[in-house]
Amino acid sequence: MTKEDIRRIMLKRRKNMNQDEIDCKSQRIAELLFSLDIIQNSQIIMVYVNMPGEVRTEKIIQDLLNAGKTVVVPVCIPQEVNLLPSQIKGLDELAPGHYGILEPKKEFIRPVDPGVLEIIIVPGLAFDMQGNRIGHGKGYYDRFLMRVSPFAKKVGLAFEFQIVYSIPVCHFDVPMDLIVTENGIKKPK
Repeated sequence: MTKEDIRRIMLKRRKNMNQDEIDCKSQRIAELLFSLDIIQNSQIIMVYVNMPGEVRTEKIIQDLLNAGKTVVVPVCIPQEVNLLPSQIKGLDELAPGHYGILEPKKEFIRPVDPGVLEIIIVPGLAFDMQGNRIGHGKGYYDRFLMRVSPFAKKVGLAFEFQIVYSIPVCHFDVPMDLIVTENGIKKPK
């Protein structure tokens, strides 16, 4: 299957989920994520802010803030097709930005050097067991992940149905170190 075939299938499957199912599975994913030593032992963590149909991250963000972590979220830079990591101190600092995704309001943008990020929690439409991912096709995360420290752990969040056997890869695709679904923590081979 092509990336486009996989995108189309996953978008349809996500659309068929009801909000209760998304909430319940997202809660389980958050619990598993917080069970990871790397979360407990890291201080500077970047987390995506979910779009409708994605694993929900509001509770993850709030729990990280409550734990005293430095929480960073992406700001979309469309002219560069890239992401600017920006520290937030509360969910109330977010407002709809590009593509309708919540991001810091202008007065709350606090840029963070991508090189200091210890963990990047990454969305995706599909992941495979080699850690490869498919996003929405614009390449924001692919470009961004090439700029982070090679020591930063990349953690994909997904619903179990988003795990596929194999994803076509390109030279600029950056694999995940871990993938967390409601069924468990997967370490790519």
